[in-house]
Amino acid sequence: MGVHARIEPGGYITIDTAAWLEQRTGGPDDDLTRDLRTWAARHDDDGRPTAPGAAFHSRYRNWVQATRTWATYRGYDIPEPDLIGHAETRLDAEVWILRATVNGRYKVAAVGINHDPPSVYAESCTDPYDWFDADTVEIGCPAGHGWTWRTGRELIDASGSFTTLTVVFGPDLDAPFTACPTCTDHHDGRRQDACGCDRSSWIACPACRSRCDVELPST
Repeated sequence: MGVHARIEPGGYITIDTAAWLEQRTGGPDDDLTRDLRTWAARHDDDGRPTAPGAAFHSRYRNWVQATRTWATYRGYDIPEPDLIGHAETRLDAEVWILRATVNGRYKVAAVGINHDPPSVYAESCTDPYDWFDADTVEIGCPAGHGWTWRTGRELIDASGSFTTLTVVFGPDLDAPFTACPTCTDHHDGRRQDACGCDRSSWIACPACRSRCDVELPST
């Protein structure tokens, strides 16, 4: 399977969140992350100082509001789009992103993953709407056939033309996924021994029938 995306046995795709972030950032900014978390430990979500010794459990904080308040308190600009969230995508975690500009030129993104306290990253996206794409993967086989799969049933072929899963992989609603051919042969009595793959899902190349991998698009 791909290094940063994978086909799961149930017939769906997951994307490694850390790799997805690497494509959109210049790495973590430890100083700003420390400043955000230190500030949050001393203030409530609306910016009011907390009583000495008081603390919020990170799981129950409104980290989005706290981060927005921190950015405003520090005088950072928060451009549109404001908050970007991914809860039911191919990413293997729930993610939210709040972008800001520090000192008028340094672009950053505060990123929260699941219930963990957010981290601040240097932003490297040339188009901020790249943050909205949490689903696109490349489908490719060893012979070099390939497609870009965004979401739903929309594909882009090697020529850059739009097409669909139905046109390329057939009308089955499970397309592009199929059962492992060896498992199918065993189940149907054409093979005595199972292959031991735990009935993994396949994407079989419609051009050469090789097993395809999925991967994040190259940047």
